[in-house]
Amino acid sequence: MSDKMNSGVNAQSANPCVLFLWEQGNALEWKLFMEDLVGNIDFRVFPDVGDRAEVDYIMTWMPPLGEIEKYPNAKAIFSIGAGVSHILRDPHVPRDIPIVRLTDDALSLDMSLYALHWTLHFHRGFDQYLRQKQSKDWKRHPYPANEDRKVGVLGLGEIGGKVVEMLRGVHFDVGGWSRSKKNIEGVSCFVGEEGLAQLLRRSEILISVLPPTPETANLLNETRLRLMPKGAFLINMGRGEAVVDGDLVKLLDEEHLRGAVLDVFREEPLPATSPYWGHPSVVVTPHAAAPTNVKYGAKRIAENIIKMEAGCPPHPVYNASLGY
Repeated sequence: MSDKMNSGVNAQSANPCVLFLWEQGNALEWKLFMEDLVGNIDFRVFPDVGDRAEVDYIMTWMPPLGEIEKYPNAKAIFSIGAGVSHILRDPHVPRDIPIVRLTDDALSLDMSLYALHWTLHFHRGFDQYLRQKQSKDWKRHPYPANEDRKVGVLGLGEIGGKVVEMLRGVHFDVGGWSRSKKNIEGVSCFVGEEGLAQLLRRSEILISVLPPTPETANLLNETRLRLMPKGAFLINMGRGEAVVDGDLVKLLDEEHLRGAVLDVFREEPLPATSPYWGHPSVVVTPHAAAPTNVKYGAKRIAENIIKMEAGCPPHPVYNASLGY
């Protein structure tokens, strides 16, 4: 692995206690990286917690409801994946300690590659070729030059910005919409309700990387999705709450939209009763756009623990007023 990042934690009289609270996660791999990066830590794995009052830091993904409030001396909660909605779904999570988001270059790159992959899939008509295979239909479909294909990106934060950068790198005509006005070279940027309508009207392929906030909940309903050109595509890799599921299925059934790739859902795992599973125009991926890279994720969390042990604040912290 690597040398320890800092000797600050080792100098503490008591080793910080870190709880790994992810029942499906590879605790041993995380433990090895964290011990290598931080040094002397007391690394515990749920449910073998011991005295909950001794826990200083919680690393978690999809924590059991009601669990996090049981740690009275926790100094911070670290998300092990992108976003914090999996933590905030529990109404009893303490709001007086920082909830620290996980950001790293590997995650942003994986998200961008996922967006590019499926953009090319639709742009080149590979969805049609997959259907044609069933009927042994040998037929080619023309497609426009990349610069003539209009792609829209909802959300221009850290990840959305990387998605835009990658799409622009292969010369797609990219537009983006965000909560606040952005200026990105070579990108048509929109803001506000009218700006959203303008972006939707131009987007032959729409990519959502929106965070889960009250403002983005149910944003992509029938009225707005119908603004998109007939035959357009949706790629949702942000949060499932942004899409009204019944409205999307309706527009796919009507063939107003030609296809959708969905990586995120209101309920995960996606229930077996969901119409998405059997829909011929929908690709389902199991929240797999950017699985956390343990090496890089541990590095970010370790950096923040070292900061906090030295009396400095962690970064980036969830901002309740912004919703991310």
